[in-house]
Amino acid sequence: MSEKTEKKEKTEDSFGASESVIIASQRSLGQKIWNHRMVLGFVRYPPAFIASIIAIFFLFFAMFGTFVVSWDPNKPVLSETLDPPAYSLAFNDVHMLGTDTVGRDVFMRILMGGRVSILLGITGATGALTIGVFLGLIAGWKRGVVGATIMRWADLQIALPLLLMALTVAAVFGPGLHILLILFSLWFWGPYARISEGLTLSLKNREFVEAARSIGCSPTRIVFRHVLPHLFSPLLVLWSFSCAILIIIEASLSFLGVGIPPPTASWGSMLAEGRQYLHRAYWLAMFPGLAISLMVWSINTLGDRLRDVIDQRQYL
Repeated sequence: MSEKTEKKEKTEDSFGASESVIIASQRSLGQKIWNHRMVLGFVRYPPAFIASIIAIFFLFFAMFGTFVVSWDPNKPVLSETLDPPAYSLAFNDVHMLGTDTVGRDVFMRILMGGRVSILLGITGATGALTIGVFLGLIAGWKRGVVGATIMRWADLQIALPLLLMALTVAAVFGPGLHILLILFSLWFWGPYARISEGLTLSLKNREFVEAARSIGCSPTRIVFRHVLPHLFSPLLVLWSFSCAILIIIEASLSFLGVGIPPPTASWGSMLAEGRQYLHRAYWLAMFPGLAISLMVWSINTLGDRLRDVIDQRQYL
C-alpha cells in the first residue's frame, strides 16, 4: 500500500470524512458553483447546448442588433408592404423574414421585440427575487406575527394570477414598459418568499447555525453568511423559470393590446397583427410565434439543467 493511500486512510479515520470532503467544504461559494466538471456536464447535454446557442443569439442581437442590421424597426416603407421573406448573404439588402403591413422589416422588429421581452423577463424576475428572498428570510427567521403576515400576503399573490392583475393595472394606469416592470417585481415575489421561508425554517436549527450562535454571531450575519448560500441553487432555478413565465405574460398582454404600446416592437403585438394575415402573409405570425417558443424553451431547458449542475451537494 502506498504512502499516499495510508495517509488518506488516516485522514478518514481521524476526522470521519474523506480528504475530498474536507477540501470541498473549504471552497468558496463561487468555487463550488463554477468548476470545469460543471461546465463540461452542462455543455455535453445536447438540449442545454442548443438552448445556450439560442439564448446567446437572442441576447446578442437584443443588445447589438442595431449595429449589425441596418433596417429601422419603426420606420414604415409603404412601397415594400407585405414583401415575402428573401434570403441572401447580404442580409442588409433584403428582408430575410419579410415586411409587415406598413413595410417594416420583420427580422429587425423581432430582434427589438426580444430586447423588450428579455429586459422585462430578467429585470422583473430579479426584482421579484430580491424582494421575495429578503421577506422570506425575515419570515423564516422571525416567525410570529411578522412572519405570518408576510406569508399570508405571499399566499395571496400566488392565489391571484399575475396576468389578471396585469390586466387590471393596465386598465387603470394604461399600458407601458415601466408599469409592467414595477408590477412584475411587486406581484411575483410570492414563490421566492415561500421557498426562502421554508428553507430558512429547515436550516435555522442545524448544527452549523447553532455553532455560529455559540460563538456570538449576530442574527444578520448568520442569515446572510450561513443560511442564504444554501438557498442559491433552488432560487436560481426558480429565477430562470420566472424569466420564461414573465416573457409569456408580457407577450400575452401585448397580444391583448394592454402591454407594450406601439410603435415599440413586441412579440405579442406582432403576433396579434399577424393573425389577421395568416392566409396572405404567414410570416407575420409564424416568426414572432417561433421566437417566443424558442426563447421560452431555451430558458426552461437551461433552468432545468442548472438544477442539476449547480446543486452544491453533487460536488462535496
